[in-house]
Amino acid sequence: MAVYLAAPEIAIVFEFVGALVLGRVSTSTIAGGIAQISYFQREPEIYAYGMICALTVGFFWQAFASYSELNVSATHSIIGAIIGFSLVYGGADAVNWATPDKTSFPPYKGVVPIILSWFVSPVLTGACSALIFFTVRTLVLRRENSYKLSFWVLPVMVILTSWINIYFVFTKGAKKTFQSNDNSWTDNKSAWIAAIIAAGLGFLTVVIVLPILKWKADKKFSEDAQKAAAEEEAAKAVAKDEEANRTESGSKFLKAMSSLRAAAMHGMEVDIHQVVEEDPIVAAIHENAEVFDTKAEFAFSYLQVFSAICVIFSHGAGEVGYMAGPLATIWWSVRTGTLPSKVSAPIWCIIISALGLVVGLGTYGYNVTRAVGTRMAKLSPTRGFAAELATACIIMVAAQYGLPTSSSQCITGGIVGIGILEGKSGVNWMFLLKQFASWVCTLFVVGLTTAALFAQGVFTPSVSANKVINVYENQVVAFGQSVVKDINSTLFSYKAAAEAGALSRMNKTQWQALNATIVKYNSKGKDMLTGSKTGTLKAGDAMTYLAQSLALLSSNSILTVGQEKVYAGSQVCNDASYDPASPSYNAACPAPKPLKSLIMPYNATKF
Repeated sequence: MAVYLAAPEIAIVFEFVGALVLGRVSTSTIAGGIAQISYFQREPEIYAYGMICALTVGFFWQAFASYSELNVSATHSIIGAIIGFSLVYGGADAVNWATPDKTSFPPYKGVVPIILSWFVSPVLTGACSALIFFTVRTLVLRRENSYKLSFWVLPVMVILTSWINIYFVFTKGAKKTFQSNDNSWTDNKSAWIAAIIAAGLGFLTVVIVLPILKWKADKKFSEDAQKAAAEEEAAKAVAKDEEANRTESGSKFLKAMSSLRAAAMHGMEVDIHQVVEEDPIVAAIHENAEVFDTKAEFAFSYLQVFSAICVIFSHGAGEVGYMAGPLATIWWSVRTGTLPSKVSAPIWCIIISALGLVVGLGTYGYNVTRAVGTRMAKLSPTRGFAAELATACIIMVAAQYGLPTSSSQCITGGIVGIGILEGKSGVNWMFLLKQFASWVCTLFVVGLTTAALFAQGVFTPSVSANKVINVYENQVVAFGQSVVKDINSTLFSYKAAAEAGALSRMNKTQWQALNATIVKYNSKGKDMLTGSKTGTLKAGDAMTYLAQSLALLSSNSILTVGQEKVYAGSQVCNDASYDPASPSYNAACPAPKPLKSLIMPYNATKF
């Protein structure tokens, strides 16, 4: 039981540290380049709401999947959710299905490469893990002196494993952090630093780890040690029974505390190997698997733990972005009202995301661990090491070419690749089919659910949004009314001249028609501002009213119609005064053409 308790504790620590130390990188607001950001930049709050829907649906789907022992990808949950609300908001054009990108392999980014990764990444990882395990099995595990050979192989494997995982950490997460302060940080620099660190760890393994490991192995597998271990386990069982009896006979407080502890630690203390005894299919897979020297397997357990720590650390650093990214985008959009292509996640987003990782691991993590580590195929220290190393290799290579991968799918493929080496009975094929179906369903289930939730929200009337729209429409209509009133005031200054027939461009009938139009249009503006008469204005009604008002002004202004005469001392036709008793004019004004900027060719007296 101590081993089962230690595994989640180690995972929790290094998931959190990896996320906290290397997770604070510039995170794309459009996960995997799925949504076309231009569709949302005018309304970033809509994108923020979509991300809230995505995180909500993703949470429930991940919880259900983990409870059902389905190793689904959080990355694909977010991507499916983004596809869902993007389709609702902007249609198919709002989704980046496949955009050419020469830096990627395949040379496209978007939804299509992700679907391709369902097949490519597990297959590549499976082939890589099978090759690694086949090599170790042939050169070490099947030899008579496998235990001694393992001590010769361990330093070499430590160097190789360290270099791959450290290089992966640098290029996957740390590179972005370092490049923000030092542009000279390149992949070659990461490779050299990783090689130096790996060589140092290999040296420490030879000098310190191997002697300690040999001493512990000799002590563990001696007959006296095995007998003492059996007695110790029996003593622990007796002590546990006594503690249970004391709890039963103790106070209600002790019982409550005991129940609380059991509930809190349930996910940390589950024996994931119990399913071997309960499921006959799993039992047959484990029974038919090849068994190697226990001491050699024990020697490789150090390498497996080391490799697992590196992968967990990298996983925390890389995967936290898919949670911190949406959270930071929501925060930034609400705070600034803008939607940049990238946003730097604040430290509190990283902490919340990291806590989400470790809480999920500590609660339902055992279900997924049991699924891929016990139900899928038999794992031992050497097999686990091969799967972890292959996962790190494939993700590292894929990251360099921009190929979208999922650590969940890669580790599944790695375990299946090792199981295949045991023959067709080495893999739980029906359970694997169930896992693959869950990967495909993730996009559709999360996408459709997010689309429904998003549509319910964005197409529901909003009190705050309607108030803003009403203010805008009222101001536009009121401005149009003021234009009409100004025309009306000016029109009356020409009344006497029009009635006297002194204006060749506006006689009495035209003046009366224009005046009637102004009165009618002013009344229309009042009706638009009265909700009991018009209700909700249609899109564009307010702007159409303003455009007509401005067109009326343009059609009857001096700039368009022209002044009747040029008065003495006036260089241009810009004086609107008229006095029939003192016609001190000396030249006729030319009639200018209507303004080219008119929105609509409205007649001067008809609307």
